[in-house]
Amino acid sequence: MLKHANRSTLHDDVMAQMINAIKENHWAPGGRLPGEQALAATFGVSRTCIREVLKALAHSGVLEAHPGQGTFLSENADRILNGTQLAVTMFSDSSYTELMEIRQLLEGQAAYWAAQRATPEDLDRLEYILKGEERGESLNAIHDAFHNAIVEISGNKLLVKLLDSLRTEILAQREFHYSILPDEDRREHWKVLEAMRTKSAQKAWEAMIHHVNYFWKKRYEAEKNDAPKTGK
Repeated sequence: MLKHANRSTLHDDVMAQMINAIKENHWAPGGRLPGEQALAATFGVSRTCIREVLKALAHSGVLEAHPGQGTFLSENADRILNGTQLAVTMFSDSSYTELMEIRQLLEGQAAYWAAQRATPEDLDRLEYILKGEERGESLNAIHDAFHNAIVEISGNKLLVKLLDSLRTEILAQREFHYSILPDEDRREHWKVLEAMRTKSAQKAWEAMIHHVNYFWKKRYEAEKNDAPKTGK
């Protein structure tokens, strides 16, 4: 049964409930979903929150937006959510790939500058954020707080503005990632912090790129596993 979202993790909660509802056939494949306003009322969140979750699911191919008609559940939604096809489908939309490339460029550079410019207090702040799990905070909330702090510590105000201008798209992308990203990959931030403590800007950049590149790595693994086997 769909219910109001947990206020501390709105997007995460709505995304999880939407995915579970789809898996449990709450909506029929190819069927039309309720409108944004109706979904917002069901979950007790804003239409903006609903819009971002729907956009993330549409990027994956789970949902299909038909202008003037509404949002529909894909005929392949169940297969996408339950198989390796998920990672591959995420890359069928060039705009998604382009956004990931921009994130590599901006967030990788943010980590590079942050490693050069971080004060001892900044490093302690990052460690405090990452220890949020011990305080009962969700990995998703920790993830957002860590990435935002890295950008701030980079000290480049224009970079902050550039990433802020993409906030809606990045947030939608992250929310989808949260639904399928293993915990160990959401804990990779410690590698970025370790590099920053050594003042190695290059290593911090590499650690951040590796983290952002998670879906590229999974895509190629999926393609390799799906490739036909040839005998000698």
